[in-house]
Amino acid sequence: MILELIPNTHPMLHERVCPCKKCIANTDRQEVAKTLIENMHHYEGIGLSANQIGMYVRAFAMIKDFESNEVIVCFNPRIIKKYNECVEFEEGCLSYPDEFINVKRPDRIIVTYEDENKKKHKIKLSGMASRVFQHEFDHLEGIDFTQRQ
Repeated sequence: MILELIPNTHPMLHERVCPCKKCIANTDRQEVAKTLIENMHHYEGIGLSANQIGMYVRAFAMIKDFESNEVIVCFNPRIIKKYNECVEFEEGCLSYPDEFINVKRPDRIIVTYEDENKKKHKIKLSGMASRVFQHEFDHLEGIDFTQRQ
């Protein structure tokens, strides 16, 4: 099901989304994952957080591996370690069409998240995957990339 991107002025994009188990106990993670991936591809993004399409769920979809186009959906994501080396790179955002901003972020991070089957994962990300995870994580924290300039 394709959902509309909510306007970047919508309050939902500027407030923290609480963890799934506290907000929506009956969340169908399979359906949320399918919807996130379908919408990410529809809007030609490399990541999409649930609140960008009006879903109040602490989750996002992202391309983890750009060579294989592997997509992951992260529920209740956390960044548990940021390495010191930061890289500045131009970012865009589906919520801000045609706007591109140089954003400095850690190049390597360690994260945890749950998948659509509630399985817990702990992984190290670097490069573009690290950047996309941080960008989408920011959305769930109510922070947009214009605040990272």
